[in-house]
Amino acid sequence: MAKREMRRFNAALLYNALDEERRRRGLSWSAVSHEIGVAASTMQRLNRGGRLEVDGMLAMVSWLGRTVEDFVQDSPI
Repeated sequence: MAKREMRRFNAALLYNALDEERRRRGLSWSAVSHEIGVAASTMQRLNRGGRLEVDGMLAMVSWLGRTVEDFVQDSPI
C-alpha cells in the first residue's frame, strides 16, 4: 500500500524565515510584531510551535513578501 501524505503548514519554517529577515534588518522581535500588526504573544506562540490564527499567519507571510505555499510541506498521515 502506498504511503499517504498530507499538506501541512510548517510553523517552524515561518519562524525561521521571520528570524532571518529580522536579523537582516536589525530589528527586535517587538519591532517585527509591531510592523506586522500582531501581538508579541503571537510571535512567542509561533516560536513554541503553537497554532496561529489565519489572519496573523497571513500578515507574517505578507511581511516577508512570500506566499503561504512557501511554508507548506508534505507530511505523512
